[in-house]
Amino acid sequence: MARICPKCGNKLKEKSTFCGKCGSKWIEPDQQKNSPEVKQQTKTAENEALGFIKDKKKWFIGIGAALLAVVLLLMIINPANSPESVFNRYLDCLRSRNSDAFRAASYEANFAKDTSADNVVASYEARFSSADTSYKSGGRVNLLTGKSIRITKAETPTQAEIASRVQQLDERYRNAYRVTDIRNITFEIKQGEIKSTGTAEMICVTGKWYIGDVTGI
Repeated sequence: MARICPKCGNKLKEKSTFCGKCGSKWIEPDQQKNSPEVKQQTKTAENEALGFIKDKKKWFIGIGAALLAVVLLLMIINPANSPESVFNRYLDCLRSRNSDAFRAASYEANFAKDTSADNVVASYEARFSSADTSYKSGGRVNLLTGKSIRITKAETPTQAEIASRVQQLDERYRNAYRVTDIRNITFEIKQGEIKSTGTAEMICVTGKWYIGDVTGI
């Protein structure tokens, strides 16, 4: 049986002890697996395989991080998820008396520590019931009837102001420290010739905006 050099693959002459091409010593097949050359080749192959696996792992982690960033970016830049659009949805809730829509948009309904979402919605509905009974005509009253509301300003507090506000929120709400942004909206209410102003605090939690405290309506 022809001898093949285990190091360079050169064909050796019968009973040759050394390879005429690379000078490696011939080792019997049953001893080759324990030879330094074969061990080194095995170690090199294992290191290459391990490096390939590590590179793939980094690649998958990088892809995952990029996809997460894209999702968060889409949430942030989505016009339907802007502070102004969420505030306008809140106004739609007042006009239509849609409790489910209010529940979804309300920061308090989603993150209150000691108050359930149902209780928050109940207080919202009680406001309308009170308005219903205050009118002689009765029926379901739209609190915005005859009023036009226009956003006049939307300001972002400083990081120090946001941090201070988040600390205040933490006393009443779950996940307050996951707040990533706050926007203060000022709006004008016009009813006939009468004008007044109000404010709304918009709270962003990991990319999604909610309606917070509202005054003036």
